[in-house]
Amino acid sequence: MQRKGTLIMLPGTLCDERVFAPLAALLPGREIECLPITGAASAPALARLVLAAAPPRFVLAGFSLGGIVALEIAAAAPERLAGLILIATNPNADPPANAAPRRADVAQARTHGVAAFVRERLWPRYVSGASREDARLQELILDMAESIGIEAFARQTEVAISRADSLPRLASLSVPVLALSGEADVICPPDLARSIARAAPNATLHIIPGAGHFIPLEAPQALAAPITAWLDPVPSHINHAEELP
Repeated sequence: MQRKGTLIMLPGTLCDERVFAPLAALLPGREIECLPITGAASAPALARLVLAAAPPRFVLAGFSLGGIVALEIAAAAPERLAGLILIATNPNADPPANAAPRRADVAQARTHGVAAFVRERLWPRYVSGASREDARLQELILDMAESIGIEAFARQTEVAISRADSLPRLASLSVPVLALSGEADVICPPDLARSIARAAPNATLHIIPGAGHFIPLEAPQALAAPITAWLDPVPSHINHAEELP
């Protein structure tokens, strides 16, 4: 059946609504709203903020850290969801050993500037090798990071550190789930999307060939195709796992 209603989109770390702009343009005729994930330092608190701003029932899409918040929303209020789209998302709890390096990254970004930190430390891991010379893409990602700013980055880092292990919770989630990953993503490798598809009883899996972590900006058309097919009327999504060639 068709996933009707508003499509709520949650961006990733140091991203704003611009990360979804190319994808939204390829989903004509659908009401889309991008909500920020900058106002709290834990996934449950961000989930409450999103639920307060969202309509009674909606399709929820989360990219990267936005997907972590989306998983928290799915656990807290599954009855509000008509469907769940997880793009380049890590469903696992963060290993405790990651906390100190993550906070050290925030300290470095505070000292040298958020955009400089992203350019020097994160850009090579954000996109596939084919996109690393894309100056416009880099400029957009750096501009989003600068706009979000250091204090929001610090809060988002705490969200990542304190996130729950969502894989066990997915087993009881009855709403349709679409798990998407970039084939060349080194931040959230495809096996994470595969684990989501195995855990959720009503899941569809798509791996986007050649794409890195920033699928919505690197490969919006390749991302829009499976999302459109999943949103529009189809016979069934139950226990259907498919990888694009």
